[in-house]
Amino acid sequence: MIYPFYPEVARVEGVNMAYIGIVYSAYDLARFISSPIFGTILTRWPPKSMCMVGTLIVGVTPILFGYVGVISSGWCFLALCTILRVFAGAGSAMVTISTTSILLKASGFQSTNVIGIIEIGNSLAFAFGTALGGSLYEFVGYTATFWVSGGALIISTLFIAVFIPAVVEEERKSHRGFFQLLAIPGCVLLCFSCILVRMQSTCRTIGLTELYIEVLRSNPAVLGLLYVIWSAFYISSCAVATRLLNKFPQSNYLALVTSWIWSGVTILLICPSPLLDFIFHGKKYFWLTTIDVAFVYIPCSILYITPFQAALNLAEINGYKRDSLHTYGMITGLLNGAMSLGSTVGPVISGAIIDAQGFGWTTTYLAFANFILALLIGCYSFYMRVTGQPTEVVESQDNEEATEEDVYNTEKVDNVREVNEKIIKKYLKPEDLTKVYLQQPASDSSTK
Repeated sequence: MIYPFYPEVARVEGVNMAYIGIVYSAYDLARFISSPIFGTILTRWPPKSMCMVGTLIVGVTPILFGYVGVISSGWCFLALCTILRVFAGAGSAMVTISTTSILLKASGFQSTNVIGIIEIGNSLAFAFGTALGGSLYEFVGYTATFWVSGGALIISTLFIAVFIPAVVEEERKSHRGFFQLLAIPGCVLLCFSCILVRMQSTCRTIGLTELYIEVLRSNPAVLGLLYVIWSAFYISSCAVATRLLNKFPQSNYLALVTSWIWSGVTILLICPSPLLDFIFHGKKYFWLTTIDVAFVYIPCSILYITPFQAALNLAEINGYKRDSLHTYGMITGLLNGAMSLGSTVGPVISGAIIDAQGFGWTTTYLAFANFILALLIGCYSFYMRVTGQPTEVVESQDNEEATEEDVYNTEKVDNVREVNEKIIKKYLKPEDLTKVYLQQPASDSSTK
């Protein structure tokens, strides 16, 4: 919400664009640092309480953010804004980890459905958040805009208290911790995938603004409309990707490899790349870029959704409990931290390359990074198959039958126990039962 109007306000206070970037990055840097921490302590701190506290923090910080300009200016203004963004990022990490874990634990949906729903919500927020922030700023002013957004979040805490279930861990948590998760090579690869996909997203946001406004001579209104259309493509692709991943649950790595190759090819055409000058001769085309970006958004849904399911599978075969808040919290903290790292370093790296060599070479380097990561994930999947090491748990039919028999026997024992308790309550008083035990000979009292 602050992207449309904050730079204008900050410049009035004497802050240049380089330092405005620090204010933006502080949010994701805080998410990167705090996400693994909150993911690890999720079983000690109930998810519902973490969600409420995080929502309150994210609600209070924008209200305070709206008053920073009143009490300070210059470097003091920059420092206070950065500190508040750090708190907002930490609160956001709490909300993301707790809500994702609650949905995975309590909703009964498959994990791909849960992550797909979350990504649809995120895309709607990015599509309409900028427009909402700009509109509020025009109609109600700077401080009132933060009161509206912060107040809505504070009020939503009441709904969380009433409607969100208090999920607790039924079993003792696994002894395996966060650092054992980082020792799994597949999880490290999935972290790199999350970092690159978020770096790519921030690079597109920065580069497309310059490309459309300065090169293609478009205007911000048209660009805002295009972002809404592209977000619609992303929402549709999330729904399709979720359906396909549920239908083919053992194709996570094939989906990742295919999506990274698709993403790399389409990114080359955005600007387009200088390597394709023998076709385009250095010219830029409005409709080529617009259509190509829509195709870039399609594989992004798989690149966001698949790593969560793949990481859950790897964690389970390496000794982490299935359907456990301990596992959900650490996986969510790990991958959200990786995405936040990508959002932190993405603007810095892409901005430096754009300034030095232009947007075309920036997308070219990203495309080759896509191809390299696709190769690494493909080699990892091939190696695991050749060596017979599983990447996910596959239960056999015998195990399922044994499980059903165990459930039947357990239910039978429970029924017998329930009948015995009813008989005792009906025919024996507590004092009579005590007399029966006390009157038994010492030799057979244990048997009785």
